Amino acid sequence: MRKRISIDISELEPFEKFLKTEGIQIDLITSGISAVEVLKCEGRKESGLDTIYATGWVACETARALAQKLDISIMQMGKIMNYLNVKIRHCSLGCFQ
Repeated sequence: MRKRISIDISELEPFEKFLKTEGIQIDLITSGISAVEVLKCEGRKESGLDTIYATGWVACETARALAQKLDISIMQMGKIMNYLNVKIRHCSLGCFQ
């Protein structure tokens, strides 16, 4: 069973197109129970295991855990983070500080 991401209806169509182009198989919903919710935020708010803040930031280990939770590769998670303009911090390789 594919995991679901909840996203604002105004962002649904562009995000669906992005996922399809990238070959990332995640179902998007605008309401109901989902594995992860995507929200817009002002500034750089920290994303967690239940919420990804577009234009926010996420710790590297949290991004890895999100990928596992959504049953996608780390590379696919990175593409999603780039699309949502989420910055990676506390990189376990020291690349993104």
